[in-house]
Amino acid sequence: MAKTKSKNRRREGNWSSGDHESRTAKRIASLDKKRRRQQHDQAEAEDVDDGASSHCRPNPEAQHDLPLHQVRIKKKSRRTRLAKQVPDDTYKRSFLAHDNYEQIDSTKLRLATTQLQRKVDALKERLESYDPVEEEKKATQQEDDLARRMKLDAQNRQFDRQAREKAASEYSLQYAKHGVNSSTNRRKANLKRKPRPGPESWKLRGAARPAWEVYEFDTRHVNVHVKAHEEANAKARRSWNVFAHCRGRFAQGDDNDGGDEEEKRKTPQPLCREYLSLLTQLGSIHLARKNYSTARKCFLEAIELEGTGHSISITNARNQLMNMYLSTNRPSSARKLWEQLYNDPSVWIRYSAALIEYVSWNLLGEDGSTAETAEELLGQAIRGNVYLAYMLAWPETFQKALEYTEEIVENGDHPQGSVLEAIEYACSTDEDRGMGMWISTEGSLDWVRCVILRILTTNTGDAQNKSVLTNWETGLNREEEEYERLQKEVKGEGGEDNNDESQDSSDEQEPDTFMYAGMFRTAMDWLQDAGEFLKSPEFDFVNEPSTETKQKSVEDEDKLKKNCNKSKDIVDETRTSSSSDLSDDSD
Repeated sequence: MAKTKSKNRRREGNWSSGDHESRTAKRIASLDKKRRRQQHDQAEAEDVDDGASSHCRPNPEAQHDLPLHQVRIKKKSRRTRLAKQVPDDTYKRSFLAHDNYEQIDSTKLRLATTQLQRKVDALKERLESYDPVEEEKKATQQEDDLARRMKLDAQNRQFDRQAREKAASEYSLQYAKHGVNSSTNRRKANLKRKPRPGPESWKLRGAARPAWEVYEFDTRHVNVHVKAHEEANAKARRSWNVFAHCRGRFAQGDDNDGGDEEEKRKTPQPLCREYLSLLTQLGSIHLARKNYSTARKCFLEAIELEGTGHSISITNARNQLMNMYLSTNRPSSARKLWEQLYNDPSVWIRYSAALIEYVSWNLLGEDGSTAETAEELLGQAIRGNVYLAYMLAWPETFQKALEYTEEIVENGDHPQGSVLEAIEYACSTDEDRGMGMWISTEGSLDWVRCVILRILTTNTGDAQNKSVLTNWETGLNREEEEYERLQKEVKGEGGEDNNDESQDSSDEQEPDTFMYAGMFRTAMDWLQDAGEFLKSPEFDFVNEPSTETKQKSVEDEDKLKKNCNKSKDIVDETRTSSSSDLSDDSD
């Protein structure tokens, strides 16, 4: 038989009712003692605060007559509740979990990766068997649905307005005839006749049913299986693989000129651009999770589908892949990438190529890398964006002049060759991208400054680079004019008739180019006043002899010294022999 709680209580050695009563009495006595001590301490504290004056307030009525649960003073906990520390924009359950912030962020990234991967797979399957007819039906259905909803909303608004006007007129007439509190008004609202149901609501039985519901040999009968088979064959003949026919043209429009066969091979937009966007986002999330191999595959696929023949890219897959190669110390892969993107004027490509060539030549001493090749790549980067060259050469001055750069770094996607793109690169001080890579490379900033000073102060450099470096203000004025024109187009010719919503939207779209251009001009004025552009370069990397030539020259000097010593020894020997012969003749 199983032992129960009641049986255990009857056993010897357990507490009896008397023991429980004695324990309860001791507990109550201790609580009363504690309460009296607290009351005594409280009275002493009040006496100390009030002093011994006669104006002290009377003592409150004695609390020993009150029940114990009312007299007990609650202790205030010094620990703050975790619920009060929960931010407003987070869930309490996730905040109070045992995971820290890094684990919560990694979980969010993993969920976002799964969602994006599903979207990419679904769109990839859709593009591998692209059916123009089905896609056109979907597009028209979406447009028709939107138009239908807008039209229905307009009709409902019109009906509501008419009903309000009619109700107001009827109520005013009824109130004028019968009065406000008359029951006639309430009765007439319930006497509305319902419309008679039409034939579509009839439910026929027996012989009244139509023939196609009764007999199976109706001529209108269609075999659904045969019809589905025919539609599947027609769809298979129409479908084609977008990846096989449009590889390298995913960023282009669908306005290809060609014959009948070419008409079917137009790049389907916006599906292709949407696929590029999703693929780039997936690579960015894998890069944040430090899954470098998966991120590299996503970026390379996006670059291959978009194509490398055009200079402007609609995604930032190229820039992120180059930064990943530099941060993971893959110079050979980065070199292949910039050779593949030779016509890309982005600062993330050109200045990275110059930095890798400088490291290969000056720090590693690899074969095929010289000071001339490094300066040639730096000249290409200067012609692509001249503002960043000055920021790299004098970083401390521009760091003092530039403000409010967080917005530019976070937004990104600025026009190529603009001052905003240069500020974004120069203010990215992380070790794995932008200015951080140059700062962590020994002597790279000094090399850029020496090259710029040599081009400005001497005539040995490239004339095109010198003209670009001296005419930086012309390009800055052009950017300001373009920004002003765009602002006028957004706000209108007058600029005062638009509402506040349009102004807010225009402010959110683009940063203020005038402000950042003024900051750049201020820094350049400081440098000109200090005479930085008139100084001679500290070191000339091009005209400096290489280490091999230095070693050869040292070896040649040693050989010359040895030959000179040998010749001296021969002369001394001849002199001694001649002197000995003369002495013999004299004898």
